[in-house]
Amino acid sequence: MFAFSIVLGLIILFIVSQILKVFDLKGSLAALVVGLIIVFFGSLQWLILLLIFAVVSHFATKAMFDMKKARKLQEGEHGERSTSNVLYAGIIGLAIACINFAHTLLNSAPFGYFELFAISFSVINSDTFASELGVVDKNVYMITTFKRTTPGVNGGVSLTGEAAAFFGALIIGVSYSILAFGTLRIVPIVFVTGMGFLGCQIDSILGALFENEGKMSKGQVNFFSAFVSVVVSALVLL
Repeated sequence: MFAFSIVLGLIILFIVSQILKVFDLKGSLAALVVGLIIVFFGSLQWLILLLIFAVVSHFATKAMFDMKKARKLQEGEHGERSTSNVLYAGIIGLAIACINFAHTLLNSAPFGYFELFAISFSVINSDTFASELGVVDKNVYMITTFKRTTPGVNGGVSLTGEAAAFFGALIIGVSYSILAFGTLRIVPIVFVTGMGFLGCQIDSILGALFENEGKMSKGQVNFFSAFVSVVVSALVLL
């Protein structure tokens, strides 16, 4: 009955995502599959965190959308995300969920897989908030040279963008703490938020060095920035 309720809920969310244009059709199907894997290989709390990420990142994407569209900085035609967005954003979380499931089957000692899962999405959410909300700031500097550059360019940072990046990571940090412990715990919030914000800076550096040169795609930059943050976090937790 529980499994049926989860599947039904995800199907409803799939329909809602199409109505609100959160994803294109293939992106919604990919998100549905990701959600199913996350909830059964992780837990319901993992799925809730994933949904929080999807909702708040969509709000950031739709913020000031007309202005971003006029500057050709918008995501998709109406702010919708594609399959590649879903996979690059969720592939590390999926891997962590699978490792968690295998760990459970082996009855091994508990490890902070949910925290690593949260950190992977803290990075992506931090980057989304930075790129979607930071474009309003005209004082943008290239992270590798600190020279003035154009708003919206890969690797460009601003005070508004950095504040938005921190807030995006903080949302996931606070959500993780509530879902994992039922209350606000400073250390987990600081850790998840800090590693998410760090990953966003790595994303900007990779964007400046490789994405602008056509050597990496936006999705690949997202993946590697989240991967580095998760690996560093895992070493800390060990």
